[in-house]
Amino acid sequence: MRRAHGLKILNARHKEIRRLKREGHVAEIHGNKFWNSSFLIMDHLRRHPLAKRTRVLEIGCGWGLLGLYCAKRFGCRVHGIDADAHVLPYLQLHADVNEVKMMAEKKTFQQLTVDYLSNFDLILGADICFWDELTPVLINLMNRAQKAGVKEIMIADPCRPPFNDLSNKAQERFDEVTVVEKFLSKPVRASGEILIVNTRYN
Repeated sequence: MRRAHGLKILNARHKEIRRLKREGHVAEIHGNKFWNSSFLIMDHLRRHPLAKRTRVLEIGCGWGLLGLYCAKRFGCRVHGIDADAHVLPYLQLHADVNEVKMMAEKKTFQQLTVDYLSNFDLILGADICFWDELTPVLINLMNRAQKAGVKEIMIADPCRPPFNDLSNKAQERFDEVTVVEKFLSKPVRASGEILIVNTRYN
């Protein structure tokens, strides 16, 4: 186990992680570990804190560490969705270990309707744009989020081509878009960009 940004993060050798794998919870869509782009957003939020009780949706949440950070550090109301149900027990395990609440459910990006998204102020995602076909899916999600009244969307990535395409399309579609370049030496060595879309303006 390691600690980062006030969170306890279990590694693959931890007995509880091994237990979940033995029980058949084997990730099907790259959710087999904690991905480092989450640290990029955590570092950004450390410098730009969220208001208490901000309603946060972590999309493609995997183990949920980004959402759990928002709940633990800022007292946010956090929910997670992932297309792979097998990752959700790992999220619940980390919620228990860190003594915070985070609800999560199996949903795809396409299943997030305007009505569903209206329950949130902020959407976060890390390492979620790794296939070309995800770029239009995420742009459509951003459009629905704007209609739903979501205030802001942040997506971090180590700058793979589909993410770069997403950034370009977001800048064409929305009026207020910022791309933040990040380089971290701790708690891990990580680099990439955070796409920040302010959906309050069009």
